[in-house]
Amino acid sequence: MIESEQGILLSEVKKHNEKSDAWVVIDGQVYDITSFIYDHPGGSDILVEHLGEDISDVFIDGQLHEHSLVAYNMLKQYSIGQLAGYRKPTTKPTVLEYIKNQQKLKQEKQKDGADINSINNKNNNKISYTSDNSIDEKILNSIDVNKAMVPQLKLLEGKNYLKWIHSQTGLNKIIIFDNSILELFTRWPWWYIFILWIPIITACFIYSIIQEKSSVLVSTIIFFTGLFMWSLIEYILHRFVFHLETSSYWGNFFHFFIHGIHHLTPMDHTRLTFPPVFSVLIGYGAYKLFLKFPDYLQITGTPWALYAGIACGYMLYDTFHYYFHHADIEWLPTIFKTIKTNHLNHHFKDDNRNFGVTSPIFDYVFGTI
Repeated sequence: MIESEQGILLSEVKKHNEKSDAWVVIDGQVYDITSFIYDHPGGSDILVEHLGEDISDVFIDGQLHEHSLVAYNMLKQYSIGQLAGYRKPTTKPTVLEYIKNQQKLKQEKQKDGADINSINNKNNNKISYTSDNSIDEKILNSIDVNKAMVPQLKLLEGKNYLKWIHSQTGLNKIIIFDNSILELFTRWPWWYIFILWIPIITACFIYSIIQEKSSVLVSTIIFFTGLFMWSLIEYILHRFVFHLETSSYWGNFFHFFIHGIHHLTPMDHTRLTFPPVFSVLIGYGAYKLFLKFPDYLQITGTPWALYAGIACGYMLYDTFHYYFHHADIEWLPTIFKTIKTNHLNHHFKDDNRNFGVTSPIFDYVFGTI
């Protein structure tokens, strides 16, 4: 038996049962999740009826909303104290013990090939670092998340880097550079994408319809073709580039900047979009590529309607992405809420699934839903 002599009274916890003032208890630890409630991967509604309560049993209820070790670790930053009179259960495992046991069972099934639905078996036995992020405690403790990350990447050799990234998922903010000026350029308001891309998209579409052998109808059809093409581009980039397996220092360094930062701090709204400098460079590179389309296509306006559609897809991607991580809009159609859940499951349950952000189409096509 373990019993605390002091702590927060359950009667006090029960008073904090609203979205604007939300406390919960897990394994005798009290958490103030007020600032997290709208960022909850399962949505805020599922939490409301359990606020001000001990949610230990709810937390491990797979029928309601399954949680991983990553999700459990995320709670640490919201801890405000221990529940007064808490006794560790003697007839059943704690939440942490239960989650670790379930994780071990899943890993054993995957090794034996027993879980036929496992994405690990479908995807060349690729490791899911979200569900298998076991890492040496010495390495884990050698990284100080309150200090600049770039100088510390060298401490994460081989696959320990990817394991560390996913074991720490959910940090609110990190420091990337020691240099304050460089650090300043890693943060941008998400809405800059509209200021940058709407004029470009509009100009390209107008340019396409004023070409000699173009028309509004043809340009519109090609525009929407480009919009659809973005879903495939996004899927390929996310699955094969952003989730590139790395083990060398420079490979880890590259991954950290293109996607590791986001998986490490998915709640940081200032780092959800590509910095403008990179967006401009990528946009300019695409512009030079589209200039190489042959003249017989240029006079139809095809390249620029296509460019406008793909660019619009990218802008919508960043917009949806922001909503998935930082909004909980109740009146949106169910499909958006489903895609949001899929994307957040990618972060917090299995990073080998749900690569589509604006659309799940290609996840269904390639069996990664």
